[in-house]
Amino acid sequence: MKKSIHPLWFSLGIAIAIPVGYSLSVAAEESTSDQSRRDRIVVEALMRLDDVDVNADPKLSQAVHRYLNQLNNDPSQLKVIQKLKISGLSDKLVDLAVSWGANTQSVQAMDLAIDQGSLPSLTNALMAKVPDERSLAIAKVLTLSNRKDVHEALRSLIENADVSKVIKVDAAVGLARNKAMHGKLIEFAKSNQLPADALTLIGATLRNSEDAAIKSAANELFPALKTSQTQLPPLEILIKKNGNAANGKALYNGVATCSQCHMVGTEGKNVGPGLTEIGSKLSKDAIYVSILAPSAGISHNYESFAVRTDDDETIIGLMVSDTAESVTIKDAKGIERTIPRKNLEEIKKQEKSLMPENLQETMNEQGLVDLVEYLMTLKKS
Repeated sequence: MKKSIHPLWFSLGIAIAIPVGYSLSVAAEESTSDQSRRDRIVVEALMRLDDVDVNADPKLSQAVHRYLNQLNNDPSQLKVIQKLKISGLSDKLVDLAVSWGANTQSVQAMDLAIDQGSLPSLTNALMAKVPDERSLAIAKVLTLSNRKDVHEALRSLIENADVSKVIKVDAAVGLARNKAMHGKLIEFAKSNQLPADALTLIGATLRNSEDAAIKSAANELFPALKTSQTQLPPLEILIKKNGNAANGKALYNGVATCSQCHMVGTEGKNVGPGLTEIGSKLSKDAIYVSILAPSAGISHNYESFAVRTDDDETIIGLMVSDTAESVTIKDAKGIERTIPRKNLEEIKKQEKSLMPENLQETMNEQGLVDLVEYLMTLKKS
């Protein structure tokens, strides 16, 4: 058979001898030791074309899917999925968004998943009374979306009495990013549908509203967070500020008292979550939330419990062990107390974190920025 150079490869600057009439579908079907390279060529060619229905051609679809699988967690695959409108990837896209954390790529991945019809199932997962770690991560990403359908889903979560407090806090933070939803948040606050931690996190944004009515209502409904000197600006302004990590470290080990409950490397006390790699695990805005509203998203295994004994003594701390014979609680100072079960009157899970809610008042605004700057340097090596 006569050989020719397929014009598609010329457009890519690749000279490959292909039989006349040889199609992309045939190229995708061939199974050779060079399959990965062929899949890449097929995808690169498709990315230069318009109006090619990849999903309707099994051979092309298989080639693209193989190519995407090779990319693992590489965000570049989002361009391929979006351009070629690859269907059936909603679960994969949600998994990618969760693995990337709260950033631009995760929002793009979640938007593509929603385009493929995943929003109802995502919303349903967030309605669990005790959301799992994946659901909590999904909520964090959804709060960054600008989509109207996502905002409606977040609104429905706040209105649902069975939704957990943590998810409602995230939903409120997400709605606060949209000026059109500020009036609804005021309504939620007036009807006591917002957790106290949500009031703390969205208050500054609403108090700075350009709408006089929203601003007036917010000043009455939402308590103002203050440092030792001034009121704090909205979170979206704080995260843009640059800090001094060295000064932040001094505050961490000093007046901020962080080292009294957290470990960095081998230093500190093992009460709260370890912070050795916190800069790799949380975004800057998430770290601010953890400081300003520590009860908004209590880490798994760090829920606080109040134990009341038959002597009417109350001990509040983390549950170290709970057996048929006794309960052991670690208090905020790292002291473990074991109470025989026969002496227990009540054990009650607390909504509040052991972490104090006014740590920012121990420093000025720049000090808070410096502290966060230091925490962001604590990354996985």
